[in-house]
Amino acid sequence: MRRFATLNEQAQSIASTSSSTRPVCARICSNRRRTLSQTSGAVTLGRRSGVACRSGVAVQAAAEVVQEEYDVVIPSFPAPAAGAFLADKRSFREEHRIRGYEVSPDQRATIVTVANLLQEVAGNHAVGMWGRTDEGFASLPSMKDLLFVMTRLQVRMYEYPKWGDVVAVETYFTEEGRLAFRREWKLLDVATGKLLGAGTSTWVTINTATRRLSKLPEDVRKRFLNFAPPSSVNILPPEETKKKLQDMVLPGQVQSAQQVARRADMDMNGHINNVTYLAWVLESLPERVVAGYKMQEIELDFKAECTAGNLIEAHCNPLDDHSATFVGPAAPPNGNGNGHAGEPSADAAPLQFLSILQKCDESGCTELVRARTTWARALAGAKPAPPPLAELSAVSQ
Repeated sequence: MRRFATLNEQAQSIASTSSSTRPVCARICSNRRRTLSQTSGAVTLGRRSGVACRSGVAVQAAAEVVQEEYDVVIPSFPAPAAGAFLADKRSFREEHRIRGYEVSPDQRATIVTVANLLQEVAGNHAVGMWGRTDEGFASLPSMKDLLFVMTRLQVRMYEYPKWGDVVAVETYFTEEGRLAFRREWKLLDVATGKLLGAGTSTWVTINTATRRLSKLPEDVRKRFLNFAPPSSVNILPPEETKKKLQDMVLPGQVQSAQQVARRADMDMNGHINNVTYLAWVLESLPERVVAGYKMQEIELDFKAECTAGNLIEAHCNPLDDHSATFVGPAAPPNGNGNGHAGEPSADAAPLQFLSILQKCDESGCTELVRARTTWARALAGAKPAPPPLAELSAVSQ
């Protein structure tokens, strides 16, 4: 209604300042009396809208409003495919859309987002095999007090998906030795089928009452292996996984502000979520690294657990001379201000850092996580679509 009132006001102003428009207005009004009413929103410009007829300009503007049309740019967003087992039931695939609160300022998903997706799909895979329980993540009722716990995680990224992209996560697991199991993931771009990233992890079973390692019961193990491909199927080359993470003399060259483990960080197993440790590791790194580089790879060894209320310290050291130039305050324009030769060079050499998380109280500190991160100014880009797991399994058998 306000829009029409404004047009009337303009018409009155024009009519009061210029008599030359009156013949035009008269013709327009005469024509409009012979035609049907025109509608603009909830206001009808009809036979008795005499004020608007005082200005042909106003009537023409109103007609333009009536004729103006708009349309949406994207009428619908296809829903990601639901999680499902693939044909041989030896792997599980689920699609997700990258949401606005899961990206960084460049509109690309963060490594924390990727890790959360891997964990979510792994949990859904387990629920699909064994069903849901009332406590903790999915586990067979016959497992009683046993629980799967991740001891190592390695994620390698070739390209981070963008806000709105639909990605697919495919996962499977295999036996590894007497007490351990390996879970692997592929992160794929649904639109192109290309490989965006890959991950591998090691899991063990512990007794929830004693918090000690425990062997998986034989009946559970057999059921477990019924849904597993051959253990020789690896997403990442075996020689590039499980490399020892170096020791560190504390305190590290970079130390973040002490953090408090929050209740919001607790998971269904009653301890801090694995992805939260990864987020804490990021806080230990020099700002110039996080701001100017992309994380290419992260390797984490989980050594102990913590719970809400624990105080967390994060320490970080560079692992080579080139990475060391990113530690400390920025050099002044003429260089040599911080003991380095100048600002870090803008070459393509990757950076590597070692980080350690520990929980501390009045009795001392306990190491929680040790992590090695590799950073690059630009990632290699998505790789061609990998062969299906069924084909890899057939080759390895």
